[in-house]
Amino acid sequence: MFLSLFTLPSRRRGLFGLLALLWASAAVPASAAPKPLSLNEALAYTLERHPELAQFPYRRRAAEARELQAGLRPNPELAVEVENIGGSGRFSGTGSAETSLVLSQLIELGGKRGQREDVARYRTDLVDSEYRQVRWQVLAETVRRYLSVAEAQEDIQLAELSLALARESQATIERRVEAGTTSDASLQRSAIAVTRAELALESAQQQLASARVELAAQWGETEPDFERVSAALYDLVALPEFSRVRRHLEDSPQLSRYITERRLREAELQLARARGRQDLRVGVGVKQVRETDDHAFTLSLSMPLGVSDRNQGEVRARRAEYEQLALEEKATRVQLMARIQRLYQELEVFRNTALRLRGEALPSARAALESIRRGYQEGLYTYLELVDARQERLAVERDALKAAINFHQTLVTLEQLTGTGLTGQWQLTPDAIDGAAEPYKPQTRYLNEQAGES
Repeated sequence: MFLSLFTLPSRRRGLFGLLALLWASAAVPASAAPKPLSLNEALAYTLERHPELAQFPYRRRAAEARELQAGLRPNPELAVEVENIGGSGRFSGTGSAETSLVLSQLIELGGKRGQREDVARYRTDLVDSEYRQVRWQVLAETVRRYLSVAEAQEDIQLAELSLALARESQATIERRVEAGTTSDASLQRSAIAVTRAELALESAQQQLASARVELAAQWGETEPDFERVSAALYDLVALPEFSRVRRHLEDSPQLSRYITERRLREAELQLARARGRQDLRVGVGVKQVRETDDHAFTLSLSMPLGVSDRNQGEVRARRAEYEQLALEEKATRVQLMARIQRLYQELEVFRNTALRLRGEALPSARAALESIRRGYQEGLYTYLELVDARQERLAVERDALKAAINFHQTLVTLEQLTGTGLTGQWQLTPDAIDGAAEPYKPQTRYLNEQAGES
């Protein structure tokens, strides 16, 4: 029979309560607190499960299938010809019919098949190039959302600090009101400050919940399975010389894509020229001679007359596209250089701002608040001066946090544009991500694997 603790004597109830508490403590592991999500884990999850990256294996297999299709030769044709049938006189009926069986083959001239294979192969390489570019974009976006979660966590700590300072001021004012050294108006204003601080804390908690959902969406999750992230936001690395950053411009995924696309445009131009060449059709067959009931072999060659180039419009179009690509690459290079230079200058400003605020302004703001808080308790300062000191300290904290966040966000964008880890702060290359699996490896072709298995 079940015995409730509330029916036991007080001494025994206390003993049973202690035993129940010890059992509950033993049932919950000491490490029950959720482990913070690391950036390495977030990037690995993104590489494995991001919806946009997941489609590239199928796009590549389709491109490799087109490579296979481009290399196929035209099939031979078998034709049957019947002559001297259904005429007049002795050719009436089918008695004088003569039958020929011809096997013909189209021979492509001008290297058409090789050019088709080049075009298909470069289109496959273009899919690989697009994957690398999208991979950088997706991983950089994961870092940005990771930083947003870290910023929201810091905002909660600042909101909690603001609430603690507001409540502390309210308690001090209550003691002064009781002592008759200040008015009730200050107490009412302090109550308003506490309410606003509580609302700010609730808003910060809501922002954190939204940021967690947005981060988990990077690997296709609608419900985040983590509570916190771990990020050293104030660990601001030193920047390399701009000349080094400039040298990495050629590694940019946007510019490296033009290398493959330029080869593709050139191959398409060569294919258009090759298609202007006429093809040759060769045929061999056997014919039955009705009068002598003998058989004879036949040989046929046919080629269209090249009166005019039927593909000259396509050649001009491909040449224009090839020349246009060079102008697009030049414009992209100029824009990237201008943007990289601007981002580098912003990085220096953000880093200097964050370091000076935390190294110079924040200690002074903390000391000033402590001094004014002690002086207010002794009646040396007014409530407005206390509020100003508290707001100034919080403002310095928030400005330093914002500068640090801006530094990291800008650094991620700069490394995304240059396609390399300039500082080692953010490792966006899959080789540097433990446990990360590529959707596919560009060096391994799917069709070759299938051929090997067969």
